[in-house]
Amino acid sequence: MTEPPIGTPDQRVRVFVSSTLHELAAERWAVREAVTRLRLTPVFFEQSAQAHPPREVYRAYLAQSHLFVGVYGESYGWVAPDTTMSGLEDEYLLARELSLPRLIYVKRSATTREPRLAAMIDGIRSSADVSYREFTDPAQLRDQVEQDIAVLLTERFHQSGRTPQGEAPPSARTPLIGRETEVAALTGLLAEEGVPLVTLTGPGGVGKTRLATDLAVRLADRFPDGVRYIDLSAVSRTDLVGEAMARSLGLRTSGAGEAVEDVAAFLRSKRLLLVVDNFEQVAEAAPVVARLLRAAPRVTALVTSRAPLRIDGERVYAVAPLSSPSTSDTDPAAAAAHASVQLFVERSRAAEPGFALTEDNVDAVAEICRRLDGLPLAIELAAARVRLMRPAGILDLLDSRLSLLTSGARDLPARQRTLRDTIAWSYNLLGPEEKSLFTRLSVFTGGFDLPAARAIGGPGALDALDHLVENSLVDYAPDTSRFGMLQSIREYGMDRLDSEADGTAAHRAHADYFHDVALEAGPELNRRATRWLRRLAIDHDNVVTATYWYFDNGEYDSALAMNEAIWVYWLLHGPIEEAGRISARIHAHGDRLPDPRRSRALLADGVVALITGDYRRGRSQVEEALPLLRAASDDEGVVRAIGPLAMLAIRERDYARARGLLEEGRQVSERLDERWQISLYHSRLGLIALGEGDHDRAAGLLVTALDVAGAADAPLASIVALYSLAVNAVLREDVDAARNYLLDGLVIARDSNDLNSPSLFIAAIADASARRGDHERATRLAAAATSLRQASGTPWLAWYVPPWPGYQPVDAAAYAQARTEGATLDLDGAMSEALRD
Repeated sequence: MTEPPIGTPDQRVRVFVSSTLHELAAERWAVREAVTRLRLTPVFFEQSAQAHPPREVYRAYLAQSHLFVGVYGESYGWVAPDTTMSGLEDEYLLARELSLPRLIYVKRSATTREPRLAAMIDGIRSSADVSYREFTDPAQLRDQVEQDIAVLLTERFHQSGRTPQGEAPPSARTPLIGRETEVAALTGLLAEEGVPLVTLTGPGGVGKTRLATDLAVRLADRFPDGVRYIDLSAVSRTDLVGEAMARSLGLRTSGAGEAVEDVAAFLRSKRLLLVVDNFEQVAEAAPVVARLLRAAPRVTALVTSRAPLRIDGERVYAVAPLSSPSTSDTDPAAAAAHASVQLFVERSRAAEPGFALTEDNVDAVAEICRRLDGLPLAIELAAARVRLMRPAGILDLLDSRLSLLTSGARDLPARQRTLRDTIAWSYNLLGPEEKSLFTRLSVFTGGFDLPAARAIGGPGALDALDHLVENSLVDYAPDTSRFGMLQSIREYGMDRLDSEADGTAAHRAHADYFHDVALEAGPELNRRATRWLRRLAIDHDNVVTATYWYFDNGEYDSALAMNEAIWVYWLLHGPIEEAGRISARIHAHGDRLPDPRRSRALLADGVVALITGDYRRGRSQVEEALPLLRAASDDEGVVRAIGPLAMLAIRERDYARARGLLEEGRQVSERLDERWQISLYHSRLGLIALGEGDHDRAAGLLVTALDVAGAADAPLASIVALYSLAVNAVLREDVDAARNYLLDGLVIARDSNDLNSPSLFIAAIADASARRGDHERATRLAAAATSLRQASGTPWLAWYVPPWPGYQPVDAAAYAQARTEGATLDLDGAMSEALRD
């Protein structure tokens, strides 16, 4: 008989409290008071039932808890003989693995802290996904814990059900043919309890994606939080899977930890269907899916892959080819009863409207479907030729081409060999120009537009490209004016390209094209450059692929130039974590760069570290880079290093050092005529005045910063000045002025296509509404800000501006309807609410 699970003493919202028992007894009691005053349940290890081993108890308690509170003093705690760490550290690591929100409190008066605890605290302090505070006595700790949990509950754990919009499954323009049995079986399987993952397996071209997206549309209403779609076709590296998932879900990662942690935090409370498409090329990332499903027990995943993921809880459903007629089905009615023939006829009519299945062509059509093993993609490619020849002619040509390709790779599944043969047949029908362009176009990831195709294929590419579209080897989307390839077709093209003499030239042309795009966009991105931001977002995968091609070929200077040029894109669109990974790799290979450029690589890596909260590493790198930049007379680099170091000095209230740095930066900025940097110079002087309590001087300096930014058409600098003016106004108790500054900044952020900072503005506007007594609107906007922040991550703006001076408490429970309404607002809806009189 199995033992019942270990249950916590209370089944309400639970706060797990971790600390040493005797050293911090008074502090533990203070935390208990704070938690119970919030009508929550504190969970302490000493409440355990003695029938179970201690480690089993606290791990079970943590698994059932919603929040983690760690209180640390001097002692690291006892390490059991059969373990390598104390229960104190083990509890923290398990809370992190479970993606629990972690609130950490360290006693300031502890002077003889044990080394292992000191090292543990250092690691915690550098984590951007942890709340870290210090306290001096139990009374202060009680107040801090109560306030922090209250904020967390109102801003993060509201039960609104609102999720970031993310990507919806692609809609089909043609009916799903011949999959009635599969749809019925999978509908039942996805509804079963205890089935967290269903994997559709089968060869490329069998119709896994088509079936999965059709199911997603059919079943969307059965999941309270709907359906989310993640396409991994443009991802070729397992370490990029987390970022790709976050991007598809509409999330902006914090940059300080793994993106999969942000995805897990988002999914944890959701009940939705998660469709993950084209998983086979990142098969080694299967543990990522397992990790997400453990963190989000009410999420059901539907994955398409050529092979099972082989993780716990997986149900594998093999998608079979469409049914094909036997040799005895010689009349049109009998043949038309088979799905493969129905598909051939449907696609043939799309190519040639007058096509019909007749006694004259039925034998040829049936044989084509049999020879192609009922694979939908192969059938569609064959049917596209109806405009040029009769089915009998297609069959003759198909038969001869297949006989030439029987010596293909023996380690591929038979159906996959057949699909490759079908693509090869279609490829061999192309002329020399079309063949060359087809293989060269396979270098694109995530699609391409006509200028990019011409850059890769030459000025005469248009006619060849049109031919490729007609023959279903390249897709064209009129609504976006972009082209693309089915992944299996692209893989075939890549195989041929890599075996050809000019394969390297095609990859270089691709990398150099997007290198030039980045450098052309760079000077515009600090202005109102919505067009360029959208362009970079659309070609995100191509930009990353180009960057990594430079890495793989040792051309780190070109990668650095791209990364530097589009740093504003990384800030506003992100994910900043990807920029950090690129910057770190360039810095790690600094010996491949010329001397002046090594300091730029050091600077770029340091600035990203500062923005994402790794202040220790960021400071070290920027401080190391600054003298090197000075020695190289790199004025642009000097001023970009001075700003972050001045901000660090301001945060540490070292105003004398900050003023010295800022004055040097002003002089260099004026020589370069970088007006946006001059605006930031005035804003930072305003922050110094603000810190010194001189609100009049702060206002004057910040208005000057705003004027300079406006004259230079530098929206990012305007956003910084306006938010800082709002903080100053609140401190002067002029809430109306603060609200107006915030509204102006929010409008500029929206008009600049800034997807990251609006949540910070809306949260502040919510507080301004609370200060004006409009608690209903404050609740609605606060909920909207929390939902938007969940999608955008830590705002870049937070590094450049002073913290908001405290949020007025609002009884969220009294405005439950407003909270629910606010949590459903997108950015436009939240702005409309904020701007409403």
